Amino acid sequence: MHSKRRSKQAGRTLVPNGVINIVGRNMLQNQLLLSFMKKQTGLKGSCFPKLESITQIDAYESAIPQLLIMDSKHIDMKNLWNAIQKWGCPNSSPYFFALCNVEPDSGLEKIAIDNGLQGIFYNNAPLQLISKGICAILRGDLWYSRKALKEYLLETGSFANASIHPITSNLTDREKQMLAGIASGYTSKAIADELGISIHTVKAHIYNVYKKINVRNRLQASLWATKYL
Repeated sequence: MHSKRRSKQAGRTLVPNGVINIVGRNMLQNQLLLSFMKKQTGLKGSCFPKLESITQIDAYESAIPQLLIMDSKHIDMKNLWNAIQKWGCPNSSPYFFALCNVEPDSGLEKIAIDNGLQGIFYNNAPLQLISKGICAILRGDLWYSRKALKEYLLETGSFANASIHPITSNLTDREKQMLAGIASGYTSKAIADELGISIHTVKAHIYNVYKKINVRNRLQASLWATKYL
C-alpha cells in the first residue's frame, strides 16, 4: 500500500515536509482550496479564520516548514504586517508567509517583500500554479513575478550600482556562511547541521547579521545576499 501511494505521487512536485495553513474568514472557499492543494502536493494542512487562531510551534523543536497563506480579501491588512513581524522573529524558524486572492494590480508586492512574505498568489492564478508556488516556498524559494522582483530591486538599488557593499567587509566568514544558507533557502536547523554547530549558535550569528546589514527577516536577508554577495 505504501509503495503504491509513493508511485502514484511520483509525478507531483512534492515537498518532503511541510504544512499548509490558510487564514481567512471565507472558510468554505479556503477548505476547497486546501483540499485541492492536499491532493496535489501530499501535504497536510488546516484552515483558520484568523492568524491568532494558530498555535505557534517551537521553531527549534520542529524542522517542519509551516506555510501561512493569508487571504488578502478577508483579513485586516492594517494589522497584518505587525502580526507577521511577531511571528517571523529574526533568525526564526520554519514559518513562511504568503498572500492569496490578490488583485494583479493591487501594488502589494513591495510592501509584501519588505515585510518578509515569501510570495503572492493572484486571484486569477490557475490552481496548478498555486500548487507549484506552495512547493517552491516550502523549499525556501520566493514566489513573485519577475516583473515584481525587478521593480523592487530597481527601486531599492540595482545590482550594478551596489555590487560591493561597504558592510560586506565587516561580516565574518561565518556570518557570510549564514547569509549564503539563508539565500539558498536553508532553515536554521539545516544550516546548523551543514556546519556542524548548534542551532542556538546559528541563531546568534543570524541575529548579528540582521543587525549589521539592517534587515528584519529572512526574505530581506536573502535579497541582500543576492545583491551583495
